[in-house]
Amino acid sequence: MSTKKYKLGVAFSGGGAKAAAHCGALQALKEFGIQPDIVAGTSAGSLVAVLYASGFTPAGMVRLFQGMNFFKDIVMPGLPHGGLFDSKPLVEHLRKHIPFERLEDLPIPVYVVASDLEHGRTKIFTKGEIAPRVVASCSIPVIFNPMVIGGVHYVDGGAFQNLPVPAIRNKCEKVIAFNLNHLTADKYHGTVAAVAYRSFTMMFMSNTIADARQADLFVDLDTEGATAVDMSKIEDLFFRGYASTVAALEGDGYVRVLPREEISFKKEKEKEKINKSKLQHYARKILHS
Repeated sequence: MSTKKYKLGVAFSGGGAKAAAHCGALQALKEFGIQPDIVAGTSAGSLVAVLYASGFTPAGMVRLFQGMNFFKDIVMPGLPHGGLFDSKPLVEHLRKHIPFERLEDLPIPVYVVASDLEHGRTKIFTKGEIAPRVVASCSIPVIFNPMVIGGVHYVDGGAFQNLPVPAIRNKCEKVIAFNLNHLTADKYHGTVAAVAYRSFTMMFMSNTIADARQADLFVDLDTEGATAVDMSKIEDLFFRGYASTVAALEGDGYVRVLPREEISFKKEKEKEKINKSKLQHYARKILHS
């Protein structure tokens, strides 16, 4: 008899705007009747994990950020206090739209992975206010100001654990891991932001390779040609993430239980009004189904 607390855990890697592919992956899981008992996320993957546990549909996650500009709506130029950009706009955006305030209130357990800058170690948040902890997990060093929580400075969880399989491995009978980052040749760009981002991407890839080996099913999502800050491709990434996951699930012997859902983002010219009470009800319904 298994002593593991959860049957299935899902881990979402970091990757900025490429995380729209994670949403497509969740749509595929839904259509194959696969429902995680616990989710873990690093950086943008932590945002996907929290939105899923909050009751957002996979397509609804994309619509939440549809039409937004990364450098106007998500971050703003920061004072020289540890980073080039300040992520306060993202904190406020999450507080406004996520229907739960604290991680422990979520109907599905969520592990948010960040890096403790002062003590040089991984920090896994399972309790506390959601918005600052997700943004802490997303704060790429040098690019973004560190997030201060309880007097401690935190940066992107990818510094130690970009693919958070280890965060939940010992708690789950099976873990499915979704990866967004693929290191390809790129022309040298001499800006501080470009050099910092490229350097940390290489570091993220290094620890991803090791952590991927701990997953029962590792899915490399198709994000070729996309960047972490380009919001114009998120609809396309949704469908590419969906296709990658369908292929991986079928290759691993899973069988579809629902027909493919027809999803279109082109008609979404105006953002959907978020009904927080409805999302809370939906999230709890998932938990008890």
